[in-house]
Amino acid sequence: AVPGHILGLVWGTTVGLALAHVFAFRIAGRLVHDGELPKADRIVSMVQMASAAAVAVIVSVPVLLAPTVTELNWARYTCAGIIGVVGYLVARGASRGRIRAVLFGLGVLVAAFAVAALKPPLAGH
Repeated sequence: AVPGHILGLVWGTTVGLALAHVFAFRIAGRLVHDGELPKADRIVSMVQMASAAAVAVIVSVPVLLAPTVTELNWARYTCAGIIGVVGYLVARGASRGRIRAVLFGLGVLVAAFAVAALKPPLAGH
């Protein structure tokens, strides 16, 4: 990760991971469904790509606004924030009350922030 090039890293990683996941999902879907990918599976593939693009757009905003020295940290912690919001939405989707969903989302957020903070020292960069 080179300061000043984090935006390319965000988009390159996002697009690469999304394409890899969609490729694997489609291959597995064809194997399970005798070579024909059902419409629902094609829709899920497109939703995955759209979601990946949305995450990249959201992460791009603070990266573009942050000083070059801190843009990687902004990218990491914005991703953690997105994961916390998704945790809340998952809990709400599971018919949990708002308070319980907020607590779950906060728990997920804390875990995501811990991973974001611990990953660089453990990975050596």
